[in-house]
Amino acid sequence: PSLFHLSLPIVAISFFLQLMQEYGTDQVTVQRMMATGSQQKTLKAILFNAATDLFIISTLLYIGLGLFSFYQIHPLPPDIQPDRLMPHYIIHQLPNGINGLLITAIFAAAMSSMDSGINALATVLLNDFKKPGPHVVHHARLLTILLGILATAIAFYVATLGGLIKAFAAFMGLFSAPILALFLLGVLTRRTRFTDWLIGLAASIPLTLWVQHGLRVHWVWYFPLSFTAAFLTTWLAGYRHKKKPSLEDSLPAT
Repeated sequence: PSLFHLSLPIVAISFFLQLMQEYGTDQVTVQRMMATGSQQKTLKAILFNAATDLFIISTLLYIGLGLFSFYQIHPLPPDIQPDRLMPHYIIHQLPNGINGLLITAIFAAAMSSMDSGINALATVLLNDFKKPGPHVVHHARLLTILLGILATAIAFYVATLGGLIKAFAAFMGLFSAPILALFLLGVLTRRTRFTDWLIGLAASIPLTLWVQHGLRVHWVWYFPLSFTAAFLTTWLAGYRHKKKPSLEDSLPAT
């Protein structure tokens, strides 16, 4: 398949890898699954989430088809962006009251996604870089505020990139794809170490930026290309070592 156009095989490969990253390495998903209490309940939660995802995504696709058909007849403002079609339809076509409820629901869903991500990131940073202590709650709250400010600043930057879907794909390709490579290599081989992954990360980020800004490649390819670069570079860097690290070498020092 061509790298310059969208096709079914490209979509299947890209979203398979993205779903693997979401279900297997994403801190938000892991926290939710760990709250189920048992492995059997976790499996049920994953299957239920997969079924509801299929229903929701299918519904959204049909809504998109409906909007496309509607605006073939009713002209749009010439400068409107595709990301604003849904709010534009809600505000201008639905009755007063219902449109307000739907816009409020959109903001509530956005806030829910943001606070989950900020909470997960604050938890990871505190556990990885600071030992629990008497002021851990205070530090977590302060870190949450700082991460919220950072997320707001990034949102203003993303607004300058054009479409939100393309911007999301760009960030996923830069950061989430190398993390998936790290986890998969941790499962598949004992040769590679964390320093090897840092080499892979240093190789994949410039390559991904070049692909995003220097080539006319469809955004759906950002994730698989970045993942492949990080995976192969990290795997090859592992051959610098004369022997595979033992289990004791893989554990953090205490």
